Amino acid sequence: MGWLLYGVVIATLAFLVSRRFRSRGSPLKHLRGPPASWLYGNVLEIASQEKVGDLDTKWIREFGGAWRIKDCFGADILMVADPKALQHICQKSGYDYPKDKRWTQLIRLVTGNGVAAAIGDAHVRQRNAMNPAFTTAQLRQYVPVFQRAGAKLAAKWQAEVMHDGNGSRELTVSKWLPRATLDALGEAAFSYQFDTLEDDSNELARAYLSLFSNALYSGNKADFLWRAIWKFIPDNVMDLIKYVPAGDARKFAKNWDIMKDATEQLVDQKVQDGSNGRHKDLMDVMIETNSSAVGSARVPRAELVAQVTTLFVAGHESIAITTDLLLWELAKKPDCQEKIREEITTLRRNLAQRGDSEYTIEDLESMTYTVAVVKELLRLHPTGYHVHRTTAKDDIIPLSKPIRLDTGELVSEIPVEAGQNIALSLWGYNRMPDVWGEDATTFNPDRFLDGNTGRASNVGLYANIMTFSAGVRGCIGWRFAVLELLALVVELVEHFHYSLSSNRPDILPVARGPTTYPAPRGEEDRGPNLPLQVTLL
Repeated sequence: MGWLLYGVVIATLAFLVSRRFRSRGSPLKHLRGPPASWLYGNVLEIASQEKVGDLDTKWIREFGGAWRIKDCFGADILMVADPKALQHICQKSGYDYPKDKRWTQLIRLVTGNGVAAAIGDAHVRQRNAMNPAFTTAQLRQYVPVFQRAGAKLAAKWQAEVMHDGNGSRELTVSKWLPRATLDALGEAAFSYQFDTLEDDSNELARAYLSLFSNALYSGNKADFLWRAIWKFIPDNVMDLIKYVPAGDARKFAKNWDIMKDATEQLVDQKVQDGSNGRHKDLMDVMIETNSSAVGSARVPRAELVAQVTTLFVAGHESIAITTDLLLWELAKKPDCQEKIREEITTLRRNLAQRGDSEYTIEDLESMTYTVAVVKELLRLHPTGYHVHRTTAKDDIIPLSKPIRLDTGELVSEIPVEAGQNIALSLWGYNRMPDVWGEDATTFNPDRFLDGNTGRASNVGLYANIMTFSAGVRGCIGWRFAVLELLALVVELVEHFHYSLSSNRPDILPVARGPTTYPAPRGEEDRGPNLPLQVTLL
């Protein structure tokens, strides 16, 4: 082990020295930014802020739509919230701004080489295999699945709130929502019944639901330094990290092995059986598309397995947390709940008139106020608040609004060198007054009803918001997510009134890991945790 330790020390020292000299000659040296620690830069400060986005808001107000922060060991990170810059990076230049390798390494540890981690030709190959699974025709088949999952969760909550006989009870809704979204994803993606709302003994479901320990949500200082050098570690060495003999790592490795083995079996069974005459699920479509591909366009088995793991990890957790945040916002606004229920009443009436019990995409999208609520929630609370990229080549990034350098000069573009780390502030853009108006930090669904909001920019996959990112690396399942959110709103708001818990009313939107989530003040490091008073109507 001695040679390995010496190698790590030498590599780290070389890394520190190279970063110091590179920062001194960086094109960003006159870009303004906040003071930083020589060791942790601004990384620790961002990770430990009381409410997610507080610093982005402060820095945008002080420096404008682009500014400089420091990474661990003093390297520059270009922070960007300017809409024209985001459009250039995500939509116009696409593959010239790949993901920062350390974040790719983290994604690979969790999901394997799926679409979220893939780069270059592998990413193109995987996107092409997945695109047919998210067409409107295919999405129609998923809506009844979302409806059933929401209805089953509503039935569970009804039993819970009636437990004491008074029809009202404090529920930790964040405990239940991941089960509902995992059940929905299992059926839509694989025709697989996790059934976690009824029985939590399914080993694969338990592995997905408990993949991340509380360590993910803690601000361990050493972890930030360790991850800063991940980009220099070969992939085959990184693959061994999850097997480090430490408590949280052991738990993670066990869950990951369960996921991988079970997912491989599911994929192999799918390839062998096909759809067998039933409605095609997401995986059926991917396998069918892939079977007709030739040569390098065909996705290898290992990538198919990673693709499924990516869908499950990203698809159930992010939608569950977004629904948490939506119910939290509604709990503060009973008038919004009433307006949604009025639209649900109209929806049910229309279904009865045509003799249907299942609603369609068109039914959900016709609920204009409810759609506006979902858009506003996604704008105000992106689960991924920052997206990390790097530059593949020298470039010049344009700005929609000039910024002032520390020399006093006003500039409308920023030159960057190949290898420059960039953090896209989705949170900052989604709350920029220049784009969204002076009430940009306020939850106001009406902004999406007048048809003018957000027209100051043309970026993002949905409603000019950046929550799903944009361009070739944007979220391929964004419409899947929006439809599932709408279905969950229908089932969960129709039957219940939500209000803040009298025991723990002070809820904060925080980010101790890679995602935003709600938690009571003082309990931020425990991960998603949302207690609400739920009353049966």
